Amino acid sequence: MSLIGKKWVIQNQDADLDVVSKLHKNRDLDSEEKKKSFFDDGLASLHDPYLMKGMDKAVDRIQEAVKKNEKIMVFGDYDVDGITSTMIVYDFLKRIGAEAYYEIPNREADGYGLKDYFIEKFKEDGINLIITVDCGVANITEVNLANKLGMDTIITDHHDIPEELPSAYAIINPKQKDCGYPNKDLSGSAVAYKLVTALAPFYFDGDLSNDYLFKQIGIATLGLVADCMPLTGENRTLTKLGLKSLEEGDHPGISALLESTGTNNGKITSTTIGFYIGPRINAAGRLDTAKHALELLLGDTEKVSTLTKLNTERQKIVKEFVESAIEQVDKMGDIPNIVIVENMKWKVGTLGLVAGRMCDIYNRPAIAMQERENEYVASCRSLNDFDITSFLRKEAGDLFSAFGGHKLAGGFTLPKENYDEFMNRISESAKNAFDPNDFQGKLEIDCVLAPHELTYETSKHINRMEPFGNGNPEPTLVIKNTKILDIKPVGKTGEHLQFPVQYGDQKIQAIAFRFGEHLDKIDQEKEYDIAFNLEINEWKGYKKLQMRVVDLRESN
Repeated sequence: MSLIGKKWVIQNQDADLDVVSKLHKNRDLDSEEKKKSFFDDGLASLHDPYLMKGMDKAVDRIQEAVKKNEKIMVFGDYDVDGITSTMIVYDFLKRIGAEAYYEIPNREADGYGLKDYFIEKFKEDGINLIITVDCGVANITEVNLANKLGMDTIITDHHDIPEELPSAYAIINPKQKDCGYPNKDLSGSAVAYKLVTALAPFYFDGDLSNDYLFKQIGIATLGLVADCMPLTGENRTLTKLGLKSLEEGDHPGISALLESTGTNNGKITSTTIGFYIGPRINAAGRLDTAKHALELLLGDTEKVSTLTKLNTERQKIVKEFVESAIEQVDKMGDIPNIVIVENMKWKVGTLGLVAGRMCDIYNRPAIAMQERENEYVASCRSLNDFDITSFLRKEAGDLFSAFGGHKLAGGFTLPKENYDEFMNRISESAKNAFDPNDFQGKLEIDCVLAPHELTYETSKHINRMEPFGNGNPEPTLVIKNTKILDIKPVGKTGEHLQFPVQYGDQKIQAIAFRFGEHLDKIDQEKEYDIAFNLEINEWKGYKKLQMRVVDLRESN
């Protein structure tokens, strides 16, 4: 086993292929047509938004509302996808002169989705049209109430479709059974962007429309990447264009946020979103109100300090909560197929992070729950191809008072009187749902890298394969029989390791993030195989090749 307990699986060991050919083959790029689509895709490859069921009806209703100066409420969600979705629709409506407002629920007090009291408040405020973003497809009773009170509702969402749909004026969700839109894996922000794409030509001339849509595609990309949508096909194109949009720096809030992290060097990747932008935007909704993050996206750069402070606090309390969850699992003896942990002191905004860490640590799906007075609220995370949302809907859907999600992530509210039945059903059904050995400590590696392939050219080609993410992971390579030289801990508490590596005649620098705890296990007298991501590290104008260590093991 490796240093972090992983079984290595090398995907391509064809000795007749060079590293580039191996990377292409691993991604099914086995024809010139596929390579052209992968590397040279552009705006022309984006699908027509009117292929989405309900789009034409929604566009007509919004145009009517704008023309009549009706009050429009954009109702969103408190995570990155929901916040960016809200920004995209709200910003557009304000730019075309609509009387638009927004509302984002408080994660702790309100939970996910529409509630009756929101609908009643909208009526009191004279709202005529409600547009939901990244939510709404499960809000049957709330939409019925809106209809009763004389308000129309347009739902834009991307979550899995329940058996019964709300009676909304229009529903835009590519996952509807009779929806002809080819891409079923859009994020909420991408669905919102498609709505704006359909509306923009009615209000802007050609050049202005294109410029505005290019600017906003960057905001849509934040939601696509943060919500872990597959970065293949159209999503890959949206993300490539979106990253270019963000790099142009036309979003003062994003630029200020990156400046505060020391990463505003002009290059923005999916990793920039995943490690720097996304967590800070998410921190607002996890610990306070998501409106801080929305105001940042709308241009209030003073919100950077608020988000930075909340993110630091989030890191501290999640560490404490994860330690508590590990103690619970340790007391279980045998680890169940689905790990379920709970604590009444946990903040609901951190449940997804706790569940995600349980997935990482125990290599199986996980549920983290917060106990309240009359109910439990929970977040679920999964891995590999196990669809946690479909599983829970099938096995316990009738027990929830609220439920939603997609393949690898979901959430629910469980009345306390249903707790015992829920635990019994899940523990029993999970025994036969999958083999936990399928998840056990597997590290997929693209290929072994020969000494002569450890070059800037290889790194440059890897960069061409960006953006990386779900569906298009960053290539993981391995070099064998290397010597680790002069290893040293780095970081505020020595949580990272840094060392040069001797590989053949080459010497290359390596950085191993969060490997500090393994320092005493590494014997510099022995040879190691090292799994890594190859990158070009740029600092103050200087560039050098660097290995970002993923794992390592003693050589045979």
